[in-house]
Amino acid sequence: MKRPIFKVQTLSVYISTTLVLLLLGVMGIMLVAATGVSKEIHNNLEVSVIINSDTEETDILKLKERLGKERYIQDITYISKEQALEEQKAELGADPVEQLGYNPYEAELCLTLQPQYANSDSLQTIEDKLLRNKNIKEVIYQKDLMNSVNESLKKAGAAMLLFLVLLTIISWSLISNMVRLSIYSKRFLLHTMKLTGATWNFIRKPFIISNIWIGFFSGIMANALLGASLYLLLDRMPALTHYLPLEGVAVVGAAVMLFGIIICNLCAFRSVNRFLRMRNNDLYFI
Repeated sequence: MKRPIFKVQTLSVYISTTLVLLLLGVMGIMLVAATGVSKEIHNNLEVSVIINSDTEETDILKLKERLGKERYIQDITYISKEQALEEQKAELGADPVEQLGYNPYEAELCLTLQPQYANSDSLQTIEDKLLRNKNIKEVIYQKDLMNSVNESLKKAGAAMLLFLVLLTIISWSLISNMVRLSIYSKRFLLHTMKLTGATWNFIRKPFIISNIWIGFFSGIMANALLGASLYLLLDRMPALTHYLPLEGVAVVGAAVMLFGIIICNLCAFRSVNRFLRMRNNDLYFI
């Protein structure tokens, strides 16, 4: 049997499979981008730990060193009272000390948390733990914003996952129908081979190999189209590069290729078996 890449009747199968895999690839890229946005939001979450005004700087530095060893801390920065004052003077264009007669700002530690701890439950636990320290006056972070962001990300992730599952089911149905139609015209040949004593494995083998090639080359074409589209998109919107890491895009490309090979292989296996199970008379009525 000749390879299907040289057969005109399989061209529609190649095109249709490529388009289905391209759609799956686009959905995969959207999931990667959503994950990147979520990670960026969580990486930028800062918790301000306000220090009591009567705390010595040496005690603050010891606290900073101790907190820096906690597993939930990604980065920690110390801002002294004097530094806070200078920053506010530059921002306001005025000196609060001249008006109030004293420095109204407190020293603080700015904590950047590990992404896995950027959720309401973990933040509440961390806040309670920090407030047990007598040198800590207050813990400040954007609770409402974080709750809103996490809730929105959960809903978006669930919706995209559901859509991906539905898309996978639809893709399976479409590719399965196309593969079955490509084998349909050879159903009498299959039956003749079965009558001459050929084993089912022997009959299935060339069809499975042919459809593996279909899945392989369709995956290549889908990845080529996806790569070209991404190149044009990132050329116009380079900021998106930050949310589309190369390794994530590579995983999507490999998944598209693997999905194409597996689904075409399984569809060919099922379709050939279906025709082989039929009696001779039934082949005329399908």
